[in-house]
Amino acid sequence: MAKSQRVHLLNRQRKLKLESDALRSLVKWVLEGEGADPDCHVELVLLRDGPMAELNAQYRGRSGATDVLAFQTDPEGWPAEEAPLWGTVVVSVDRAVQQASERGLKTGAEIRRLVVHGLLHLAGYRDGTPAERARMRRRENRYLQPRTRRR
Repeated sequence: MAKSQRVHLLNRQRKLKLESDALRSLVKWVLEGEGADPDCHVELVLLRDGPMAELNAQYRGRSGATDVLAFQTDPEGWPAEEAPLWGTVVVSVDRAVQQASERGLKTGAEIRRLVVHGLLHLAGYRDGTPAERARMRRRENRYLQPRTRRR
């Protein structure tokens, strides 16, 4: 894994204590696995439902909060002296708590799933059709397995 890859974690919520190092490590693992530029960086933002609903309305024209949003950037236009931003993944902690409860999971596991899901959107995966969803879910599962079984 390239040492220069960076993860900017912006924790804009106080509902949960996060495993910041584990989330950064997961992001770097996905970046490496998806062939991201080794010098790139990613922003990971964790919010509550209120701010997430505002973003969802502003960028997708949909009311209410969603669980994860992914914003791609164009690395071609990035200043040469700076490491390119691969994109930004925004996760609603409130949605993660609710979905974890519904699925019988720990909240941390659901947050990790949403982070991976958002990163895969940045890598170009889509989930609009059943076939796309199945392909994306297989890829998510690859990154969510314990690392000793990933290779």
